[in-house]
Amino acid sequence: MSDYHQPGYGPYPGGPQQPYGAQPGWGDPSAGGGHGYQAAGPGYPAGPAYQQPGPGYGPQMSPPSKGPAMWAHLGALLTVVVGSGLCCGLGGLLGWVAPLSIRSSAKNQHDPYVRHHATQAMNFGFTQAIVVFFGVGLWFASGFTFEALSGGEKANNDGIAVPLLTVMSLMAAYAISGMVCAIIGTVKANSGQLWTYPRLIAFPMVKV
Repeated sequence: MSDYHQPGYGPYPGGPQQPYGAQPGWGDPSAGGGHGYQAAGPGYPAGPAYQQPGPGYGPQMSPPSKGPAMWAHLGALLTVVVGSGLCCGLGGLLGWVAPLSIRSSAKNQHDPYVRHHATQAMNFGFTQAIVVFFGVGLWFASGFTFEALSGGEKANNDGIAVPLLTVMSLMAAYAISGMVCAIIGTVKANSGQLWTYPRLIAFPMVKV
């Protein structure tokens, strides 16, 4: 007995009998004469694979503000060195002024890179000011104490050079160490790197 076919679902004219839903060119891209369309589903590609955005399209960090960060260290260094040479050590008390002004600028208040370096340089200036203050006080205290204990004798007065030279040597060594650290901080800031002073040179009194 021949296969039962409902009206309208019989064999195509001029071709072999095909079951309903398996027409050439639809669902089978290898069949000739069709459009080669494939419906999305299991085992069928849903279209071109999604590609991640290439370089330049994703979120990128803005480059660090090297100029203000560098001048925070360099300004503190120049104030300490040049100011001390021109005004009898007064520059050593004002090394924090330049980095504080850079840190407080409205343009740099929300820049973490500038704030880090400016805070480091400001702590360096504060520490230098404390060392200068106590160093000068120790200088005069040593001189007055030795003068009082010597009783005014010339032989004993010549020995006052020992404690004064000791104080001067300690302050000079500290000043040189601070200048070296400030130069390192300037170079690091200009190269886009974070850097922290040693605690002895710049005690972290102010936090970022």
